[in-house]
Amino acid sequence: MTDYWWQDLVDRNNQWQGLELNLKDSQKNAPAMEMFSGHYGRMALQYCGETLFWASMLEDHSGVWLIFNADHPRSQGMLPPVTSEDIERIKAKGEHAWTGEWCRYFIRQLMNAPAPLLSQQRWLIRPMLPHQQSSRYSSPQPIPTENWRFASPESTENITCRWTLYGADISALTHPDLVRLVDWWWGGDLLLGRYAIQPNTGRLKWWRKKCREGTLPPILVWYIAGLGSYVILDGHYRLQAAIEEQIPPSFLVLSELNETEYPADVVHQTRIVQSLEKQLANNPKYSINAANQTLINLYDRCYFYASTHSRAILGEGGQWAIDVEEYLQKHHLQTYRERIFRRVKED
Repeated sequence: MTDYWWQDLVDRNNQWQGLELNLKDSQKNAPAMEMFSGHYGRMALQYCGETLFWASMLEDHSGVWLIFNADHPRSQGMLPPVTSEDIERIKAKGEHAWTGEWCRYFIRQLMNAPAPLLSQQRWLIRPMLPHQQSSRYSSPQPIPTENWRFASPESTENITCRWTLYGADISALTHPDLVRLVDWWWGGDLLLGRYAIQPNTGRLKWWRKKCREGTLPPILVWYIAGLGSYVILDGHYRLQAAIEEQIPPSFLVLSELNETEYPADVVHQTRIVQSLEKQLANNPKYSINAANQTLINLYDRCYFYASTHSRAILGEGGQWAIDVEEYLQKHHLQTYRERIFRRVKED
C-alpha cells in the first residue's frame, strides 16, 4: 500500500506551477520502471524487468547514445486509457482548471497502476505548453510540426525544472529510430516513445477528432536526466493525432523533485542592499514592489531541480554489452557498434 499526498506548487506571485507529489511506501516495493547504471557511462532503463532503452554516455559528457528496444514484450498498457467520460468530466470544470485537473487525474492513475511506477521520492508534475497556444475548446489552427515549440510557464520561483521541447526533437512514433544520438551540446532534449503505434486505427481517428475540437488531453511524459530526454508514459496516440492534424498538444512533465541551498555571498548582498537604500533615498517614487522583489531574490538561496536516481548495479556492464551486441546484430545495426562502445559521436 502506497501512501501519497500532493500539494499545489505556486511561485512568489502566487502563480500556479504544478503539483508536488510525495510518496511514502512501507513495503518498499521496487518500481516497475527503473534506471540502472554502471561503469563506462552505461545505463539501462527497464520496465517490468525488461530493458526499454540501453544508453551509453559519450566520454566527453556531451551526449548519449540511445538504443530503443523494439522487442520489449510489455511496453504497452502502462496506464488505463483515457475515456470520453474523463474528458467531459474535466471539461465541465472550466478552462481555467483544465491543466491542473489533468495533473490530478494522472497522479491518481499512476498511484492506482497494477505495478508501482514511481519510487518513494518527491516528485513534480508540471505543464509544458505550446508557444502558440490557442484558446481552449476553440478550433485550433494548424502549425507545421517543425515550428512547434513548448515551454514551462514563467516563474518567479528558483526552479530549474523549466522544460522546453521543439518539434524537431519529437521522435517518430510509427517507425521509431532504433539507435539515436542525443547531442546535449547542439540539440535539445528528445521526446521518446515506448513502442511503435499502429496507424489508421479507430483510436487514432478519435483522437484526431478531439484534437480538432480543442479537447485533446495532455501527453504525460517523464523527464529522465541520465538520458537527457522525455519518455512518454501515456499519450502515444494522442501525440500522433496532434502530429497528423498539425495542432500542437500540451504536455505534463513528471520528474523527481529535489531542493538544495547555495551559500550566501555576504559581500554581494551588502552591496545590493546599500544600492537599494540609495535608490530609495534619492527617488521617493522608486517602486517598493521592485525593491521587495530584489530583496526576495537576493536572500532566497533555495532552488528546486530535477535529477533521476539510478541503481548502480550494472557493474562493469558485461551483460549490458552482451545484450546490446546481440540486439544490434539482430536488427542489422552493427554500423553503430563502435561509436556506442567507444562512446564517441563519430568513428
